[in-house]
Amino acid sequence: MASMIIRRDAYLRAAQLFHWATRDHYVEWFTGEVKRHRRTEVMLPRLVKQGKLRVKKYGKKYVYSAPRRVKGMKKPLIYHGLGCTEGLIRMAWSNRDCTIIPERMFKGMGNVPEWGIRYNHGKLLLYEFSTRSNFELGVVMNKVKRYQATLPSIEGRFKGEALVLFVVDVERDRLQTYIEKKHPDGPYFFVDYETFTSVPLGKQLDAKIYLWGEDGQPYSLKNDGLEGH
Repeated sequence: MASMIIRRDAYLRAAQLFHWATRDHYVEWFTGEVKRHRRTEVMLPRLVKQGKLRVKKYGKKYVYSAPRRVKGMKKPLIYHGLGCTEGLIRMAWSNRDCTIIPERMFKGMGNVPEWGIRYNHGKLLLYEFSTRSNFELGVVMNKVKRYQATLPSIEGRFKGEALVLFVVDVERDRLQTYIEKKHPDGPYFFVDYETFTSVPLGKQLDAKIYLWGEDGQPYSLKNDGLEGH
């Protein structure tokens, strides 16, 4: 049976959800795996030529973004953007029974996560990606403190109890020590980026890798986060 052709509009909708994305990210988003995908190889350059996507060389790869994300930006935060997209794809494939909430929907609410997901059982997952430099500047705990004030309004607007996941690009033992020292109280889970991306696609919610701020112990978001605590 021939595979279904992915329409142009589907690429444009994905681009609006993504921050920065590689070709492999688009292939994973549509197919659930990284492989040669002729449609994507043709479509992305075509959308760039039509002005619907922006492209930049990043290392040995090309990365793509919706024009609105780079408008007026002198130095695009490509690494940060790739971390946001990586998390979205992994979480979306872990439970397809959900609605994705783009970053722009949180504007004016005090905290603006990279994206959110509302599951059909009513829970909300808010995603925060932190680079090493942001972590060292204290950005993570500053966001936690703001969430303590803004979560009720976010939960009210999107009609669900929220969990905030911080994916941090530092060593796991360093992150664990940090959590044990700061002891953030509330629905806050933390994981290092290396461990996060080592989990097979589709298993993100089941993996027991997320450190709960209140006790620093590892939990599964499915069993102990989104359906517990």
